[in-house]
Amino acid sequence: MSKVKKWIGNHKWIIFLLLFSLIIRLGVVLWIKTPIISDFKTMYEASLELINGTDSYKSMPYFICWGYQMGHVIYQAILLAIINSVTFLKIMNAIITSLTVVFIYLIGKELSNEKAARIISVIYSIFLFPLLLNTVLTNQFLPMLLILIAIYILIKKKKESIHLPIIIGILLGFSNIFRSETIVIIVALFLYSIFLLVTKENKKKVIISFLCILISYMVIFQGTSFLLKTTNISPSGLDNNNSSWKFLEGLNVSTSGRYSAEDAEKYAYDKEKTQKALQERIENNYLQFPKLFLKKIKITWLNSDLSWSLGHIKNQDQVKILEAINQCFIYFFFIMALLSAITIFKKIYKKPQILITLILLVYFGVYLLIEVMPRYAYAMQTLEAILACITLGYILDNKPKKVGEQHGKTRK
Repeated sequence: MSKVKKWIGNHKWIIFLLLFSLIIRLGVVLWIKTPIISDFKTMYEASLELINGTDSYKSMPYFICWGYQMGHVIYQAILLAIINSVTFLKIMNAIITSLTVVFIYLIGKELSNEKAARIISVIYSIFLFPLLLNTVLTNQFLPMLLILIAIYILIKKKKESIHLPIIIGILLGFSNIFRSETIVIIVALFLYSIFLLVTKENKKKVIISFLCILISYMVIFQGTSFLLKTTNISPSGLDNNNSSWKFLEGLNVSTSGRYSAEDAEKYAYDKEKTQKALQERIENNYLQFPKLFLKKIKITWLNSDLSWSLGHIKNQDQVKILEAINQCFIYFFFIMALLSAITIFKKIYKKPQILITLILLVYFGVYLLIEVMPRYAYAMQTLEAILACITLGYILDNKPKKVGEQHGKTRK
C-alpha cells in the first residue's frame, strides 16, 4: 500500500493531466452526437461485417484498391466485438487522446522543463480541434499515440541495447498498420541518424539502432499484410494499389490540392488512368505549382476546420465562434513551434529536438505533393505542441529577473 501511495505521490501531475483530459473528452463524445460519414462510415460498416461474419466488403473497390485501410477496420472490429457500440469506439478515442496529452507532457519535459511542459500540455488538452475530433471515427489517434511512445522510448533510452530499437520499430510498424503514414517517421529517423553520425556519435551504435528499427518495422507491417492476405480477411492485405491517387489530388490546381469528387469518379480505382492523368497534370500545370504550394501550406498548417465534428449542427453561428477560437490555438502552436528553432540556432538544444523538427519538415515536404485538408494536421499539431514546450521553456528560462532576484534576497 505504501508503494502505491508513493507512486501516486510521485506521479500526481500525470494522474491529474490524464483525468482532466479524459473527463473533458468524455464530455465531448457523450454530448456531441457526430454522425458517421464518408470513409469513416465505409470502414465502420466493414468492421461490423467482420464481427458478424459477412464479407461483402471484400468485393468493394474501396478495400480492393486501398487495403491499407483494413488496419483501422480490424482495430474497430476488435473493440466492437467487446462492446458493440459507436459510443464505446468514441470513448476509446477519448482514452487514447488523453494518453497523447500525457506523452506530450512527458516528451516536452525531457526536451524543455517541467513548468513549460505542464502549461503546454494543459493548453493542448483544451485545443478544440483534437478535442472535438474525438467524436469522429478517424484512424488518426492510435497511430499518433504509438509514434509518441516510440519517440519517448528513443529519448529515454540510455544503455546500448538492440531491444529498445526493436520495440520502437514494432510500435512504428503497428502505427503504420492503423494509418499508413509512418513512413514519414522512418524517413525522419534516417535523416536523424545521419545527423547523429555527422555530430560524431558512435557510428556502429547509430547504424545498428536504425537498422533494428527499420527491420522490425518492416517485419511487423509486411508480416501483418501477408497474414491478412493468406487468411483472406483482406485480399489486398495492407497494400495501396493506387499510390498515385493522393499525388493526383495534391497537384490539382483547381481544388488547391484538396479532394475532388470529379477526380474520384474518373480515377480513384484505376491505377493506369491515375498515373496518366498525374503525368498530364504535371506537364500542363507545373508553372502554377509555386502558387499551389503556398495555398496548400495555408490549408494544411493554418486553416481551422471543425466541420468533421460539428458540421451536423444547425446553428452554424455558434460553430463560427468555435472556429475563431480554434484558429487562435492553431496560430499559437504553429508560431511557438517555429520559434523553437531559436534554440537550434543558439546551439542550446537537446538532440531529440532535431528528430521532432525533422519529422515536421518531412511532413511539410510530403504535404506539398499529396492531397491536403486541415484534418490531416492532427499529427503535425501534436508534434508542434512538443516544440512549443521548448519555446516556452526558453522564454521562462530567459525572462528578465527582478532586482531582488538578480542580487539575491535582501536581509530582513
